[in-house]
Amino acid sequence: MTAAELVAKLNGETTVEALSALCTIAKTKQGRAEIEQALGDRSILGTLAKSDSPKARKNVYRLIGTLENETDVPLLTSALETEATLFAVPSLLLALGKLGAKDALESYHIPVSESPETDKHIAEITIAYEKAMQRFETVPIGTRETLDAPREILCFAPHGFAKELKDELFSLGLSGTVKGDAVQVKTADIARVYRANCMTEALLPIAKDVPMEPKAIAAAAKTCIGTHYRIEIRGYLRDRGGFIEKLKTLLDGHNNPSAYDCELRIDSRNDICDLYWKLWNVKDERYPWRVGTLPASIHPAMAHALSRYALSLVKKEHPSVFDPFCGSGSLLFACEAQAHCRSLVGVDKSSTAVRIARENAKAGSSRVRFICRDILHFEAKDGADLVISNLPFGTRVGSHRENETLYAKFLRRLPYYLNDGGKAVLYTADARLLERLIKDEPKLSLCEKRRTAAGGLSPWIFVIDKSPSGSYNSRNKERE
Repeated sequence: MTAAELVAKLNGETTVEALSALCTIAKTKQGRAEIEQALGDRSILGTLAKSDSPKARKNVYRLIGTLENETDVPLLTSALETEATLFAVPSLLLALGKLGAKDALESYHIPVSESPETDKHIAEITIAYEKAMQRFETVPIGTRETLDAPREILCFAPHGFAKELKDELFSLGLSGTVKGDAVQVKTADIARVYRANCMTEALLPIAKDVPMEPKAIAAAAKTCIGTHYRIEIRGYLRDRGGFIEKLKTLLDGHNNPSAYDCELRIDSRNDICDLYWKLWNVKDERYPWRVGTLPASIHPAMAHALSRYALSLVKKEHPSVFDPFCGSGSLLFACEAQAHCRSLVGVDKSSTAVRIARENAKAGSSRVRFICRDILHFEAKDGADLVISNLPFGTRVGSHRENETLYAKFLRRLPYYLNDGGKAVLYTADARLLERLIKDEPKLSLCEKRRTAAGGLSPWIFVIDKSPSGSYNSRNKERE
């Protein structure tokens, strides 16, 4: 259900459920934008903050906190003065913390429990208040370039691209072993690790198969935790907040989700877990061009891994590269960073996308050229040695029905965009459609396909070649 449909349900019996669903959507930047647009003048939030339903009030506090719109501070401050339902107060305090309402929080006094029935609520209010106030702490965190001694580090690649990451790490002077979607290296030079463009994150293993109990985890992780840290639990379906509270009292240092230099990562598997240490105080300057993105933008590490793979298929020393659905330009910037390309051109029919791509190019001192044009009406002056693109797919960019027409028309034009011996590398989650249409196009042949993963989806990568009759030179001869 869309944000607009859920906002329309913010009345009567559907209010609590609709607010809860909106809180889920608001976890992403695009989701927040869609909600803000659907809310209009946002007066509905003020109405719900005065609802007779405590659950509705609690959920609207959660939503306001997730939206992080500072114009809501007066609304929340007023609510804090009148909110009498204890179980709704923690969400209100956390929302005020996210909106930076320090004065309102400092003037708040945690109530005293008057009975065993209220003990739990007061404890939750106390925890929420401490978390909200932590946002205003200033923690001097320096930049780390090396570890105290060489350590095993798991460098994670986008799904299916461990080989590309291993090759890149080797080019940086780091030999590694592939472990699933990660490459394990041993070094103290953490700054060097963070020069690997194909890497999504780096984790330092602490221990494996640890009992999923606070005491056991604290005993294993105590010597690894920095002064300021945060605790991240994944795959745990029970009371995460209560578990974290027990664990942080057993650990040295100070658990602060708002200001930290490292993260204790706990990957839970039923009654056991694996522990990792993730550093957040390592300078990461890998993508200087990434100042603007679109909702459907490809992750920069995936862009580099895919581009590295695609360029390995091209035999030209200085290839020309063309992206017919360039979006914010990620794939072209990645190609530019990895090869001395003769030319790099991106086309997109969205003026917003091209504007963002050009801003990215300026930020990254790039020479990639972007053109605002519908690819179905674009005639290239020259062919390309590599056509690489993140095709439109998913709920935010087109639909399966629209893609069927778009993909078919694009594939008919694709052979004429390629030089003889060139390759097309296309990335899409609408894989069955693309594969079927490639088979229907006589001037194209599918060389290889491989599966990956991104954002809960399972996109596929298609490597496409062409027959001699579909060459760029043949097209020019036909015109003559």
